[in-house]
Amino acid sequence: MIRSLTLFSLVLLCSCSTPANTLAMTRQEYNDVILGTPITKLVSELGEPYSVRDLGDRVEEYEYVERIAMNNELVYETHYIFTVVNGQVIDKRLREESRPAYDLMYQEDPNYPSYP
Repeated sequence: MIRSLTLFSLVLLCSCSTPANTLAMTRQEYNDVILGTPITKLVSELGEPYSVRDLGDRVEEYEYVERIAMNNELVYETHYIFTVVNGQVIDKRLREESRPAYDLMYQEDPNYPSYP
């Protein structure tokens, strides 16, 4: 009995933990990125980006997304975009997007949870 209770407790604790590779970008981490930082360091500390766009001439854009949800509905999301040339961050910017307003005050977001 004690053995099964211990096993159940261990399984419960392990299921509640988050894996180390599910890192997310936050405003503080964005502010801590210094221009000239190697992209390999950025990816190792913050995880894989949401998208990488090749702009040509060895210029790439790395994009991280932070989503803020409340009551299973997306409230807003912040896109953190880093311009990378020759493996180093040369520019950074962010873009905030709020969810669109709906006609009915209590209408649920029809797109949740199928956001890209």
